[in-house]
Amino acid sequence: MEKKKAILVVSFGSSYENARKEQIEPIEKLIEDTFTDYKVVRAFTSNIIIKKLKKEGINIDTPEEALKKLIEEFEHIIVQPTHIIPGFEYDKIRTIVSRMNHNKNVHISLSQPLLYNKSDYREVIEALKTYIPKVEPNEAVVLLGHGTEHYANTSYYYLQYLLENEELPVFIGTIEDGIEPVIKRLKKGKYSKAVLIPFLVVAGDHAHNDMAGDEEDSWKNILFANGIEVKAITKGLGGNEAIRKIYLNHLKESVNNQ
Repeated sequence: MEKKKAILVVSFGSSYENARKEQIEPIEKLIEDTFTDYKVVRAFTSNIIIKKLKKEGINIDTPEEALKKLIEEFEHIIVQPTHIIPGFEYDKIRTIVSRMNHNKNVHISLSQPLLYNKSDYREVIEALKTYIPKVEPNEAVVLLGHGTEHYANTSYYYLQYLLENEELPVFIGTIEDGIEPVIKRLKKGKYSKAVLIPFLVVAGDHAHNDMAGDEEDSWKNILFANGIEVKAITKGLGGNEAIRKIYLNHLKESVNNQ
């Protein structure tokens, strides 16, 4: 008799309905369409977003709540995070999986976020090439990441190193580290124009407000104040097919290792 299997897709989450539909759901649908013999379930790690959605009548489980339900019914469960780096959110999921993996009749395995293996960085750069717009000689692309105090923050620095090696006019900055390092790079390269794009799975508050908002301290307006002409694209990475395939490949590897 075939064992019952499930995949839990864990995202940070978003309170923006369009972001969920256009950037989270396509990842989940790709997984569902690929692994037709698995039940695919959603969970969010952000308690703030979960509470906010609950007030709107939308109930989303935390990873722990979702796993408690799944272990009642399924024998093989794979957790696929849609986070970008193995930071605090990933550690939280790993701890939950480890704690709940005590049932002898159930095996829970944890797959990988977007940037985990060395090869992932190359694949992400190739994906970005299909995603970022063509720029003029004096124009650069600025990617806005979230950043973290976790040591996994170095993932962004390594990605920047590889982008520079490929001589791509793409600079990655994070909310955590601030915009100043990006401005220095733009000025050093004598760039007078920039295209702002979120390096985030979903284009939610950070993309619409921190990056492209009308407030004085948005990245768009800070760049304007520094004499740089700006265009902003508020579309998350989950809307990019090549990025979704990287998550899928991580999952395929986890399925093969079961």
